[in-house]
Amino acid sequence: MISIRCIVSVMAMISLSVTSLAMAEDGEGTARIVTPARLIAGETTRVVLEVTAGPSGIPVGGGLCLGFHHAASWPGLQTSAPEKRGYIRFSGVIDDNFDVTWHTWAPPGTFRNRRASGTSDFIHHQTAIAKVRKRAIAPGETVRIIVGAGDKKATVQSMSDPGHEFHISTDVDGDGVFKGIAQQPRMDILPAAPDHLVASVPAQIEVGKPFEIQLRAEDRFYNFVDTYEGMVRVTDEDGTVLLSEVGLSGEPARVMIRVDTPGPRRFRLSDGTLTGRANPCKAFKTLPALRIYWGDIHGHTSVSDGLGEDAREFFAFGRDVADLDVCSLTDHGHFAWPANIAAVKEFHEPNKYVALLAQESGAGSDHMNFYFRGDSTPHIQGWPSRYDELYDMLQTQYNSGEKPRVITGPHHFTYDRGDDRYPFGLWDPRSARFVEVYSSHGASEYLNNPRPLPGARDERKFMQAGLAKGLRFGVIASSDCHDSKPGRSQWGHYPGGLTAFLAPELTREAIWNALWNYRVYGMSFDRIYVEFTLNGETMGSDLKQDGPCNIAYTVIGQEDQFAVHLIRNNDEIRVDRTDNGVIEVSLTDLPPEKDNFYYLRVVQKNGERAWSTPIWVRR
Repeated sequence: MISIRCIVSVMAMISLSVTSLAMAEDGEGTARIVTPARLIAGETTRVVLEVTAGPSGIPVGGGLCLGFHHAASWPGLQTSAPEKRGYIRFSGVIDDNFDVTWHTWAPPGTFRNRRASGTSDFIHHQTAIAKVRKRAIAPGETVRIIVGAGDKKATVQSMSDPGHEFHISTDVDGDGVFKGIAQQPRMDILPAAPDHLVASVPAQIEVGKPFEIQLRAEDRFYNFVDTYEGMVRVTDEDGTVLLSEVGLSGEPARVMIRVDTPGPRRFRLSDGTLTGRANPCKAFKTLPALRIYWGDIHGHTSVSDGLGEDAREFFAFGRDVADLDVCSLTDHGHFAWPANIAAVKEFHEPNKYVALLAQESGAGSDHMNFYFRGDSTPHIQGWPSRYDELYDMLQTQYNSGEKPRVITGPHHFTYDRGDDRYPFGLWDPRSARFVEVYSSHGASEYLNNPRPLPGARDERKFMQAGLAKGLRFGVIASSDCHDSKPGRSQWGHYPGGLTAFLAPELTREAIWNALWNYRVYGMSFDRIYVEFTLNGETMGSDLKQDGPCNIAYTVIGQEDQFAVHLIRNNDEIRVDRTDNGVIEVSLTDLPPEKDNFYYLRVVQKNGERAWSTPIWVRR
């Protein structure tokens, strides 16, 4: 027989349980990293996290979630095959207490906060979600999450990342919605061992005059290694010693050298064990009127959907490590615009480092990048839902005056989505002046080109389709880096890209005008030197020519072996190959009796490419 006292006691416990559940708040709990002591890019390891339940515990039907950032790239993470790499396991007081699933994108409704910023739950959408199935997790009870629980362990992402976050969120009321805990476990992902040496020099140098060379060490994933110490020798291609010993200790070294004869140059580096090469350049007795400047003008920080702390860190890497001439930060949305403006003003230094004010926006899933002429330009007034509305907004807000104030062009434009008119079915040259033919998403020159964007299949969307319609635009490439490493990014499907600007000087106005007037070309990762003229006029020119065309090009590769393809009206009319790193060609071509265009495609043995902007010829 059950006593009254027992019944009262049971009712009190039920009441306490209901009260506790009602007061439960998602995001309770703490977490720490148990092992390893450090993380190295690309290594095989096992990460053990320990999560301690908060005061409400976690009921049956509630759960734990381990999230990885949108920009994180740990290969092969999964929750279904213990015998394979990247297996993630949740273990608690009793066995088999969790239903665990892996999601590349967390299911809709998993997180309330859908703001795509580096501090949100939603941005950590690569998720292993464990639902409690048998027995509730008591307050103070611990659960272990093991990344790489199987025999093959897990492979750390190849990108180094300070303060890499293992994002823990909890659902403590069983409604299927998770919220991040207050203090997230973090650990630096350090570069791997030094693998090679790198140097950067100006694209064009003057015979007999000193110029700066920047030297640094990288690991096999192209991460800058700030722990490298060594003495580096710099030689010319013929073995002439230019610098016998340059000491590197942590930071990149900057020293002055000179050459005494004109011609192509690709300086070699060695410390006796590691070797490397500088980017290609060309020495002149007198520098040309238009100089080549290296830039990466598309990337993101944690302000939107990237890594890295802020705009200052982004611009500093582009200047101090990647040694760019031109850099732009293009974070999404309306966040931190004043901070972007402040960083552009702080880092911009005419004749040394041009910082352009920029943003990525667009109409729905059709993305465009905007580059502003000034450094205090007001933010766009909205995010249009239609492609035509975007052009109207730009014209009304920025380009209706005497001088245009914004340049735009499409990015990753061959994805199979969005408005059928994007990018070439509706093209407004009052603001649209370039296409980003390559980024970490892939290449968009022609259907089935190497390194395609996943799912790209609509031939109308490719660059060659736009050229065939008679459109005129500059051809650029950028990284779209989400690792805050402009100019040297390996984030994404493929290595990042670069833009070369042909400008009379390294000033913001000159660089902006080069982009506006099509005096640009694009590259994938490697800096490739390209000169391309027709009747003495450079890429981006629009000529009237009735007779034969005199075409000349000089290409200096980062690699010894490469090919240069001369394209006329999207047809390949000539291919030149080399195994010594230099191609110099002069030829005459008689094009058809119609409007024509020519451009170059460079293909190195290592797969990296360059694309010139066309030269247009009207008959």
